[in-house]
Amino acid sequence: MLSRSAILTTGLVVGVAALPLVALAAHGKVGLWEVTTHMSMPGMAAQIPPEAMARMKAMGMQMPDAQTFTSQHCMTAEEVAADRPPPMRNAQDCTMTNMSHDAHGFSADMACKGHMEGQGHITMAYDGDTHYSGSYSFSGTAGGRPQNMTTSFEGKWISPDCGVAK
Repeated sequence: MLSRSAILTTGLVVGVAALPLVALAAHGKVGLWEVTTHMSMPGMAAQIPPEAMARMKAMGMQMPDAQTFTSQHCMTAEEVAADRPPPMRNAQDCTMTNMSHDAHGFSADMACKGHMEGQGHITMAYDGDTHYSGSYSFSGTAGGRPQNMTTSFEGKWISPDCGVAK
């Protein structure tokens, strides 16, 4: 079983990866979007307890330090109409400061105190209403263990019809 620290870190990563989906608000189009995220967490494998890593390896699972994944999201009219940064999911002890949001992009700093301790920064550029790209970085600790992460992401509009995507 993964440690609480690894689970919380993964939750923060997922929350931050989802951030670009909604941060596109008022700069995108209703419909199906595809988001590609490249995440790098140097030393992540070393932070998983040896017994948990052994079980993962026995199941054929690997924990690379860098990973790219693609997801789809159905952008609703409400999300497009909202013109504010989204709350950070899975980062309840984190606050965003120095936010800047205009027609061309979004940037903010993030400070976390509690289980997650550290600093982060996110930037995002809108290339019209069918494409955006950006990056996120975080440096600090989770449960007393060092956590350093960089993520880049890109979103592109696919279709006005979402099909089965949510």
